[in-house]
Amino acid sequence: MLRERLWRSGIVSRHFGWAFVPAWDETGSSWTHLPGVRSTLGIVTKTVLVTGGGRGLGRATAEKLAVVGHRVILVGRNPAAAEAAVEEIRGSHPHVQVEARWVDLSSLAQVRAFTTTEADRGEPVDVLFHIAGVMQTSKTRRLTVDGYEETLAVNVLAPFLLTALLLPALERSVSARVVTVSSRLHLPGSRGAPVDFDFDDPQLERGYHPDRAYKNSKLAVLWFTYELQRRLGPRRITANSVCPGFVPTTAAASTTGVMRLLMSSVMPHMPFATSVDEATDSLVFMAVDPSLEGVGGKFFGERHPMESSPQSRDTEQSRRFWELAERLTGSANEH
Repeated sequence: MLRERLWRSGIVSRHFGWAFVPAWDETGSSWTHLPGVRSTLGIVTKTVLVTGGGRGLGRATAEKLAVVGHRVILVGRNPAAAEAAVEEIRGSHPHVQVEARWVDLSSLAQVRAFTTTEADRGEPVDVLFHIAGVMQTSKTRRLTVDGYEETLAVNVLAPFLLTALLLPALERSVSARVVTVSSRLHLPGSRGAPVDFDFDDPQLERGYHPDRAYKNSKLAVLWFTYELQRRLGPRRITANSVCPGFVPTTAAASTTGVMRLLMSSVMPHMPFATSVDEATDSLVFMAVDPSLEGVGGKFFGERHPMESSPQSRDTEQSRRFWELAERLTGSANEH
């Protein structure tokens, strides 16, 4: 079983510490009476909301979190994807706490409806994990129902709005985290078309290229993360971004033909490739590892903090993107 394999390998004790430690404070009193802390037989359970849970890294991360004792809200793009993923996980691990939800992140109206339903539950969210994302290969620019370039909308604007609207649920937690997947591809000199975020043309109406759209979105994720951390102030919420590495088997889903064959069968054997298992270990580390308690405003490569690009750390550009995202999502008064 996955739990036994994780335990034998030492991954549970290293990276999932909150799942198997008693909830005691320094005085010897239990913390489990506090809002946002739940315990069963000494297992502290965090509520982790995972987007992109219907497949790929999101699906695998949700399973690992559930297996080591956390309550997982698995969010897929539609009911069929979310419910199928939950059914598969429960089929292998009958006693885990995993619940299916769904929202199409390319629609801001659906994001708002989803968060309204979640807010009405009145429950804390301890970890909001933005894993869902798109990587286009077509050189034809695609727009969402809101008229926004799809890569920017799904990879950044949806997490931005979700975070704004779920902030009350995060504030109910004793200690919450917002984690968003970024990529080393935002760094200057990465393969393909270069990063070129033009605030006068954020939707890439001129000179669209799928590589540029993806890289721009991952740069914007970092602007969002760093500015969010600054704006959170004294709240007990941290914001970080992570690059889980290049995982060709999941990237293959965005490709066709020969490229899909290369991604699924050849690239996984290359020394620069990351397996799904390794990538999801990193993602679970970001979600629940106790060493990250109180750590915010950082970019991680796998399980290690790393320097993001100078442009990503430009506070003026971060502020400017934040204001742009507020306008595009209509959320100026919700963060």
